[in-house]
Amino acid sequence: MSGSNVFDRAAFARKVLAACGTRRVLQIGAGDGALVGALLAQGGDAFGLDDSQMAVAAGNARFPGRFRRHAGLPLPCGDGEFDTVVSAGWIEGLADEEVPIALAEMYRACARYVFLRVPMQSPHAPDPAGPPRDRAWWEKRCFEAGFRKHAAYYRVNPYAALNDDGDHALIPLEKVRPETLASYPLSALEDERLLHMDMLREPGRRADAHCIRYHMAAAWIRPGDVVLDLACGYGYGSHILFQNSLARSVLGIDLSESGIAYAQANYGLEGAVRFECGNAQDLSTLADRSVDFIASFETIEHLPDPDAYLDELQRVLKPSGRLMICAPNDWTDETGRDPNPHHLHVYTWDRLRDEVGARFLLEKGFVQTAGGAMKCHHSPRAWAEVPLAPLEREAEWIILLAMSDPLAGADVPYVESTWPVPTDADFHVSAFARDYRNPWLVKGMVALGSRCESPQVLRAMQAEVMRTEPPDSVDHGAALCGHVYSLLAEPFVEASAALEALERIRAYAALPDSGPHRLRWQVSLLFAGGELARKRGDRATARELYERCAAIDTSAYSPLLGNRTLDALFRLAAFAMDDGDALRARALLARSVSEAERLCSGSWLNVRGAPDRPLPFGLAELSQLLDKASRAAYALAALDSGATRPAVFAAEAQGFHERLLAFKDADLAALREGNEALVREVSRLTARIDELARELIAKEARTHELAAEVVRQDAHAQSLAREIQRRDAMAAPLATAAARLASRLRDPRTAAGALVRRLRRMLRGAGK
Repeated sequence: MSGSNVFDRAAFARKVLAACGTRRVLQIGAGDGALVGALLAQGGDAFGLDDSQMAVAAGNARFPGRFRRHAGLPLPCGDGEFDTVVSAGWIEGLADEEVPIALAEMYRACARYVFLRVPMQSPHAPDPAGPPRDRAWWEKRCFEAGFRKHAAYYRVNPYAALNDDGDHALIPLEKVRPETLASYPLSALEDERLLHMDMLREPGRRADAHCIRYHMAAAWIRPGDVVLDLACGYGYGSHILFQNSLARSVLGIDLSESGIAYAQANYGLEGAVRFECGNAQDLSTLADRSVDFIASFETIEHLPDPDAYLDELQRVLKPSGRLMICAPNDWTDETGRDPNPHHLHVYTWDRLRDEVGARFLLEKGFVQTAGGAMKCHHSPRAWAEVPLAPLEREAEWIILLAMSDPLAGADVPYVESTWPVPTDADFHVSAFARDYRNPWLVKGMVALGSRCESPQVLRAMQAEVMRTEPPDSVDHGAALCGHVYSLLAEPFVEASAALEALERIRAYAALPDSGPHRLRWQVSLLFAGGELARKRGDRATARELYERCAAIDTSAYSPLLGNRTLDALFRLAAFAMDDGDALRARALLARSVSEAERLCSGSWLNVRGAPDRPLPFGLAELSQLLDKASRAAYALAALDSGATRPAVFAAEAQGFHERLLAFKDADLAALREGNEALVREVSRLTARIDELARELIAKEARTHELAAEVVRQDAHAQSLAREIQRRDAMAAPLATAAARLASRLRDPRTAAGALVRRLRRMLRGAGK
């Protein structure tokens, strides 16, 4: 939307419904009804208001009963009649004094949300009639009317995009409850503004900077997590964390009693989000290993004893639990001190990394700027991931994502909080507490989307588990499989490392059956070993491992494990086609289809889990299994073309989902190539501009030289002129004297004349 005059109603409708849901949406100023139509098409229960009787009639002709006429204000709807009220072309047409009245009506009409699309007026071109209507102007009016920023504000408006809104701004808002608003009007927040502020009721870059950390942190919260927002202030961050994740609950703790009272009134949610007073250095109300995720932003620099604080975080965080922590980055002035009187410590990147790294596994590092303050004053809003090495860029804030070491928590009782675990003894796929020696490894080292994000830490964890856990344990198998896939991710694998891994794989695969999770890792390891051998060009070993993988009945663990056996069968079929053995390839592909049918026809206990709480990943992985069967079916249909049209066969040997992904990859590749070409052209033009600029600078310098020379020559000419004038002045009396002398010389009566005549005679005589 930003930066373009073209209003993509379908894209706008997606943003509205993604943020606010599909229940009863009202658009004010519906016009031709196109946006209402887009909302309806995408599942929204949408309605429209317009002041034109003709537009209302046209809208109802297309969408019967969906449009009403309104002539000015108030709006013709009941209090809270619509869950969401949208304006995309109406409110901006009102005069400044009318905007608060219109917002008050929107507040009354909505049950929860308002979503605005408003044009931007640059603050550099102020309206003579008043202040510029930029994003800050609109947000201030909205906050005064009783709204706050929507918890999904930064999904709608990426942080860096707020540096330039372009032609229009999108402002998603949430209604502050009337009873809460009565107790806490916007003016009531001014008293503690320097220390606390509800940043969802504050416009501008500093408010964005505080909110975006919580938005980013929410991405690392796992489903079912118990979350702690430490030093929560007014509670807006706890709200953002809960609304943007699948957390089970969020607890906000802060020293300020007034802040906690405000947070509970504004953001408390029964059974989900609550607040209590507490000291970040003494979390005695929390049990050991009771929290899955901790967000603690700009806290450590305020505390008398940062070590006690970090020790408490370590105590309450579960094994494999995560911490996101933030501190100002070296906010010192020319005296070497932090001028903020509430800051008791100065933190740098190295200090924060060392102190946190002494207690937790460091996963990722980030830096943030907002601009407009003492440090990085002229910087734009920016959030960037940086290596965990010495910091090489300036930043206002430094942020670390860290994990509580799962290896140190082997003795902590494990309770599954992410996935439901049926009591049936034949249920296996998330029965980690039953089969792992240290079940915390699943979240920290094994599960995609959950495990440690640092490749270095992950590899070290895998190596330690392989070193310390029994070679026949499920934990060892999981670590070994992760190790093999780490090798596969490398561009080149040393022969010794590959051979050692293959030897370990064969040893683990040879273990007798003693449980479903060991079977799970045997199948996965045999396929991964085949991939490793194939990558090295050792097809004989790859074929052997694929065949052993494909021979295992995975239903003893879960039909979902059949994804690996079908992959192995497909690799074997591809080898057969390369060998010219179409009959064997056909048999292997047909076997893939029949194996998928068999697996899907059996018990769904280890696909679905409990009927009333089905496993989301189970059905998704089953769809992958069927897609791999469809890949075999497509390949079978093109098999006869394999020898004569190998490219066609290769293109056809893909599942339906794989094709969609391939098409998307091709589109992205084309866009990437186009972008790269544009970047190259821009670089070329930039280089040419730089070259012309250098030429211009050189010519300008030469011009200055010539001008200086002209000035010098002019000065010299003026000096000569003055000299000529001086000499002219001296020559005048000389000329007069010379004239008198000449006159006397021409007078024959003078002695000189006689002398001249005498000389002339003498000369004539000498000539004779």
